Amino acid sequence: MLRPRFVSTLAVLVLAAAAVLAGARQLAALSAYGDLATAHSLPRFVHGLHLSLPQAALGGARAQAAALLHGGDLAGAAQRIAALPDDDADARDLRGRLAQSRGDTPGAIAAYIDAHDGVRAQRLIDVLARRYAAAAVADEQRLVDTLGADPSATEITANAWWRLGQLRAQTGAGAAAERAYARALELAPNEETYLLAIGYQELADHAAAPALQAYEHAVEAVPNSADAFGGIATAAAATGDCPRARTALAQFFALRTRQPDPRNDVVVGRPLRRCEPM
Repeated sequence: MLRPRFVSTLAVLVLAAAAVLAGARQLAALSAYGDLATAHSLPRFVHGLHLSLPQAALGGARAQAAALLHGGDLAGAAQRIAALPDDDADARDLRGRLAQSRGDTPGAIAAYIDAHDGVRAQRLIDVLARRYAAAAVADEQRLVDTLGADPSATEITANAWWRLGQLRAQTGAGAAAERAYARALELAPNEETYLLAIGYQELADHAAAPALQAYEHAVEAVPNSADAFGGIATAAAATGDCPRARTALAQFFALRTRQPDPRNDVVVGRPLRRCEPM
């Protein structure tokens, strides 16, 4: 018959072993997703060691698939990913990573969007836009539609609307670009980037008064914004108010670092040049 003290010690050892194993499994899972681990963390360190085999052995199905992807074993990763449930966001994200590793950019974008992984989806859409603007617009539209249903993704959704506006402007759809920028601004009312985008698009569409209003709002949000003062100068010149344009341009030059001279902008710079001499 086992003594109580021996049973107690054995129980402690079993629990300790279970804890170590659980911790190892968790560490394997975190290190497999090395791009999500914080700098100087243990998961990041383990990830940097490229221990694909220990990770695959210790982790669950998702960690195993991620470890195999990291190690370049696409066939092994595909087998494990195929066994994951279709309605699992992590599984969809892994499918996107697998498609990306295979060079299937459209498939990767679709999987990332389905997984609500706006960061990875946006990164690939930006790459796609360099050569296939129309396809990028369609993917970006799907991204904002998908993220719009997620109340926890407000910031990334706003950024996606802004990128959609840029892509719309790139394809010559100025009105659609303005609507996209306005939607981004609804989600982030004082974001300088979105205000500057609206102001510029309004100027490009020959709507100087709304452009001036957007740039003034940008200065209220970021008082030392050289870009906002450059926009005010350009918009004021477009309304015929050269004295204000000159004052704002002087403020632009006092604040700018590497921003280009707004007078040289081929799209909206002509009215400002007409206000010279400065």
